[in-house]
Amino acid sequence: MRDHPDAVDRAAAAWVVRLDATPDDAALLDAIDRWCAEDPRHPGALLRARAVWSSVDARDVARERPALVTRRRALVAGGVAAAAAAAVGALWLGAPGDTGFRTSVGERRIARLEDGSTIVLNTATAARVRLTAEERAIALDDGEAWFAVAHDRARPFVVSAGDVRVRAVGTAFAVRRYVGRTEVTVTEGRVRVWSVAAPERFVTLDAGKHAVVADRTGTAETIVSDTRPDVTLAWRKGELVLDGMTLGDAAAEFNRYNTRQLSVEAPLADRRIVGWFRTDDIDGFARSAAAMTGARIERDGRYLRVVE
Repeated sequence: MRDHPDAVDRAAAAWVVRLDATPDDAALLDAIDRWCAEDPRHPGALLRARAVWSSVDARDVARERPALVTRRRALVAGGVAAAAAAAVGALWLGAPGDTGFRTSVGERRIARLEDGSTIVLNTATAARVRLTAEERAIALDDGEAWFAVAHDRARPFVVSAGDVRVRAVGTAFAVRRYVGRTEVTVTEGRVRVWSVAAPERFVTLDAGKHAVVADRTGTAETIVSDTRPDVTLAWRKGELVLDGMTLGDAAAEFNRYNTRQLSVEAPLADRRIVGWFRTDDIDGFARSAAAMTGARIERDGRYLRVVE
């Protein structure tokens, strides 16, 4: 007899809790592999659990340990679905066909697809999903999302971002859409990336790799680089990790997450800055930036300026 879906989700959450504590335990990894092979629902449940786990606020570790324990217990006791809804306002996608969903500025959401895949949407993101017998197609119209793809060789998982296409079967990766180009970061497995402008040219990205693909030229000029997903995808926990980013670029990043907007005076824009910040702490970032560069802050209603 097959387990009840809630029992499957609770078991997946328990595996993820143990894996977080001992990520290099070979025996545990083997046990998880065996559990995934027992039932076709198990791999998808594990991916959903990992997506929810990645959204647990790292600030709780440093400042609110009891809150973190309570939320982590909720993952196991109440099931992944309930924890996701409580943590980040999950958007449930139950039926196949076209389904649209979006996030507002500063909002993150978890979307569970009917095939068992999970999408974590970043700020100001709009996407559409179509699930058919032949393909799982996601159109990322704007913004950024991380995809944990349930394994299904019969139905490729293809994300469209402008003219760029990213194809996977069972893996995890992030896609960020810009005007005229797309960034792809792979956290697990492998994906194929190409542009409709030149579909015969493609690049294959493994876990830990990052690429920027232009709509116009496709992969002809793409440079594949190493990346640290814990840094580049820190937004899944509501964080921004700045590791030598210019002050101008950092301000642009903060503006994605806040209705209050920050600008930087031109002479300061190329200064390098490091630090860890909450995405919603634009005032804290402005104060730190001013302190690091010897600048000052000007305030005008919804606007902040860092000036010499």
